[in-house]
Amino acid sequence: ATGVMLNHVERKMALSDIRKAIRRADDVGLATMVCADNLAEALALAQLGPNIIVAEPEDLIGKNEGNIGNRSFVAEINEKVRAINPDIQVLHSAGIYSGQDVYDIISLGADATGCTSAIMKATDPVKAMDEMISALRRAWDARQ
Repeated sequence: ATGVMLNHVERKMALSDIRKAIRRADDVGLATMVCADNLAEALALAQLGPNIIVAEPEDLIGKNEGNIGNRSFVAEINEKVRAINPDIQVLHSAGIYSGQDVYDIISLGADATGCTSAIMKATDPVKAMDEMISALRRAWDARQ
């Protein structure tokens, strides 16, 4: 393993336990990816120094809401987390269902995104994954 995911909505953790898990992961050389439901949780987690914060509003998980461009919270979370610790990568996820969603969320300033449900539910998961990876590359190239 190269890392560990902590605090996913399906397995929420106390902040004190997250702190201990991050310290232990650091001690053994594992990267830490910690999920946050909202801005307040993301800021509390940023104080603990994980490698990655996954901003993933619970109400969007597994839902194809579209209209990623209306996620005004993306820029705010990015700015405030990076003000605490500029080394933390901010991944925005939940409700990402298409290559266009991937492109849009990266264009809004996310360092990365996730799209598990969309790939797992796709008729052709490999095709869905290829579409999303291609969109990611286009978005990163456009940001450069």
